[in-house]
Amino acid sequence: MRMEILYVGGSIRIPRVIEEAYSTACLLEDGEHKILIDPGTFVSFNLLEEALTKRNIALEDITDILLTHLHLDHAYATTLFPNATVYIHPLYKDKPYEKFGLIKSRLYKRIMDSWRKVVPIEAGMKLFGTVNVFHTPWHAREHCSFVVDTENMGKVFYTGDIVMNKVEFYDIIRWLRKDDCARFVNKIAKNCDYVVFTHDEYVKSSEYIRR
Repeated sequence: MRMEILYVGGSIRIPRVIEEAYSTACLLEDGEHKILIDPGTFVSFNLLEEALTKRNIALEDITDILLTHLHLDHAYATTLFPNATVYIHPLYKDKPYEKFGLIKSRLYKRIMDSWRKVVPIEAGMKLFGTVNVFHTPWHAREHCSFVVDTENMGKVFYTGDIVMNKVEFYDIIRWLRKDDCARFVNKIAKNCDYVVFTHDEYVKSSEYIRR
């Protein structure tokens, strides 16, 4: 399984006007599957279209989507892929989406209604023979992180939003945080070649962690 970082996530903030985040999107490919991890939202549509067009990938070609969790900045773009099977922890179903506001509640319903097929994932599963699933409920109750065994990047830790950027990661590896999330991140990151954050540039683990 080969892995590519399609684009790096970030955020846009204009006080009292707009505050919107978008997640880092990754593509996994083998001879049978074209898999996206956290394909993003409205503000990253141009980046997503550019990345797929460059690789001659149509929306219908995406076979599977892995979601760390169901938040708009990670999941709204799932509505674009009519043939994709969505993989997500089943606790996403327990949220009171109708209380998320007049507009957001409809957007979440639109996302879930668009899914052709949903496969529930749990801690300890290994998807496609290469994607190791960890239930990491410190950001959202359904949140999962992934460790992917790749042909081209070695072992890659896709954190999800439990570590959004390099600043948070640096605090964790210096043990400025000692909570359960920090202990998990330290344990996993030191055994991986790369750490991919959802809202910042990815890093090579050996440049941050002494083994």
